[in-house]
Amino acid sequence: MMVLRLLKIPKSTYFDWVHYTESQRQREDTILKALLRENWQNNYKAYGAPRLRLALADLNLHHGTNRVRRLMREAGIYSVMSRRFNKPTTTVDYRQRPNLIRHLPEANAWSMDITYLKLSNGQWVYLASVLELQTRKILAGADVKIMDRFFRHRELPDSENFSKPGFQLKTA
Repeated sequence: MMVLRLLKIPKSTYFDWVHYTESQRQREDTILKALLRENWQNNYKAYGAPRLRLALADLNLHHGTNRVRRLMREAGIYSVMSRRFNKPTTTVDYRQRPNLIRHLPEANAWSMDITYLKLSNGQWVYLASVLELQTRKILAGADVKIMDRFFRHRELPDSENFSKPGFQLKTA
């Protein structure tokens, strides 16, 4: 008791510790942790909280998913499975238009692409290019800081420039 007085701890703290008994919920948690670990190991460590909750329900032990998650976390139980990646799909509610130039290799068609790049100094620039589909060569390109500048008529390549191989990158 001398130590308690020196540490300024009430005597009741000592007696609470001496006469401590686990609560009903703590005893249930200990049993449930053992059952969860057993079910988890018997199922290739692949079960997460929802399936382990269902396994407990098969044993007529009905507990919530959050409680099962908490007990799993305390017992160090985790599923070795991860969620599958589901590729996002595009849903279109109108008929798709046909690709008229796909099967025409002799068609003199161009494709244009605009992408944005982050520079090392933190600024963003837009890189626009024109591709001739027949030869698969880039005919013209420009990098601009403001998107609308590329669409000015003087910045778009002239038909005379398209006969030249490659392109000169214009900076605005």
